[in-house]
Amino acid sequence: MKKEKHHYLYLNRTVMLIVMVGYSSFLVLMLLMDWYLIRKYQMENAKTNQDAIVSYTEKTQNSMDNIDRQLSEIFINDKDFRALQKMQESLVEYSHAYELRETLKSRMMIDENFNGFYIFYHGYQKVWYHVDGNKIDAVHARNLREFLETQTKDDTGRNWKAVSIKDKIYLVICFRRENACLYGVYILPDAKTAVSESSGKNPEIVVLSPEGILQNKELALKLDLTREAEKHVDSFSKRIARYQIYGSRIPNADIWICAVYPLNIWTLLNVQQLLLLALTGISVLAVVFMRLFIRNELVRPLRQLTDTMNFIRNGSNSEIPSLACRFFEMQEVNDTLGEMVHELKKQKLLVYEEIIEKQKAQMQYLQLQLKPHFYLNGLKTLNALAMEGHTDKMQELILNLSVHLRYLLQAEQELVPLKMELNFVENYVNMQKHVTGRPVSCEISKDEEAEEWMVPVLAVQTFVENSVKYARLGDCNVTLEIQIGASCLYTEEGNFLDLVVQDNGQGYPEDILLEINGDVSTGTKSVGINNIKRRCRILYGERAEYSFNNCGGALSELVIPERVQ
Repeated sequence: MKKEKHHYLYLNRTVMLIVMVGYSSFLVLMLLMDWYLIRKYQMENAKTNQDAIVSYTEKTQNSMDNIDRQLSEIFINDKDFRALQKMQESLVEYSHAYELRETLKSRMMIDENFNGFYIFYHGYQKVWYHVDGNKIDAVHARNLREFLETQTKDDTGRNWKAVSIKDKIYLVICFRRENACLYGVYILPDAKTAVSESSGKNPEIVVLSPEGILQNKELALKLDLTREAEKHVDSFSKRIARYQIYGSRIPNADIWICAVYPLNIWTLLNVQQLLLLALTGISVLAVVFMRLFIRNELVRPLRQLTDTMNFIRNGSNSEIPSLACRFFEMQEVNDTLGEMVHELKKQKLLVYEEIIEKQKAQMQYLQLQLKPHFYLNGLKTLNALAMEGHTDKMQELILNLSVHLRYLLQAEQELVPLKMELNFVENYVNMQKHVTGRPVSCEISKDEEAEEWMVPVLAVQTFVENSVKYARLGDCNVTLEIQIGASCLYTEEGNFLDLVVQDNGQGYPEDILLEINGDVSTGTKSVGINNIKRRCRILYGERAEYSFNNCGGALSELVIPERVQ
């Protein structure tokens, strides 16, 4: 009967295909990641810049609103301002103007953004003013007065205007009635400084108003920002030429504040993204070299090895020819090919035996990991009792020690009945009366059917010993209370034994608690507890569960499945 022919893949072709498909996938992912990171960076950058300019205009708007409210209150309710509306004799007018000035000066002391005021009265022929000398010098104050004198007859009242004097922009609001006019002054804060602090960058600032371009006129004309601002209501973001512009409007004065950022590679990319793009480009070159390298140094030698094995299988050749390969490892494979075939079964058996012996040795080591200092303390205690002549206590301690040592030397037993383990624990607690002199009590509650349950050696004693060694009660005369619970759990997934050990000490330290609740392979501090977990992993695999908490003291819980002997 003719043997059915199987259709196998060719390793050399498969390797090349995997390399190319893998690299293509990698390149696509790299390009997508580049695009995503760059896009995200630009969007975050744009949001930061837009938020910076909007935040500035909102703060400015709030300051202007505060000044508007204060002057509105004076315009409506102040008796001195109402009196100035009617031209009166000079002495009376002077008195009202003086009182109004004092009222406004007190308002300026309260609101730091209220930078000055101008009072025009007697048919706008007379003027009193006061400005914050720390922010407005005398020359600017006079220039501002001259400008306002030209506006008094044209201002309709309660409207903001912008005035640019040298390097400062002043916003003034007018409150006019009959023969009197009141102006409030607010200095537009330095937008460049405020926006730079918010965005972390240093943009150019353009200020536009209905009266014209107030700041950075040359750049505004170059980018035609006046026309761009007319297309929008509150804010805009626009790329023009080699600049990114973010604009925001101050509605009260119809003023646009525009932050202009020059575009360069650092506004589009950060260092990490630039390096990532460079890495993507380098990887394109690397894959070409990799393809040639794999073909010459791996695919061809593999094909030659395959041909050699086919010759040997067909009996055409019993000698393995030399391999055209520069790699020592490939040559070693070629030279030892025949020996490996003959020794394969033997090596498998040796490996299996080694694994079994290793597990047995590990189990015995974990069971026999004694604490020499405990026995040294016991011998010291015996010596002290002998010197004091307490032979009865010596006898009791010797019996306790012998029971303790005999139980630990059960090297051949992996599992013992729970009843035997609990008797061992009671014996251990009794020894503490002589070895440490510390009062210890142990209360055991268990299900009757749990007594014959087979548990790992030292499964309970390890947690009891941990409580005796590390629990601190503040007073050596206070009794250490240890509670042990053993209950059977019957579930759909099988039968389990729940072992709980709790004391009234201070509980586990946080670093110890984090370790013993974590991966057993990384534990280095709590040797005893980690040994129990390792042994349970050997005996039960992943079915054993552990829980360590602090609940009025250290609480340790071990849930183990029923093990079929």
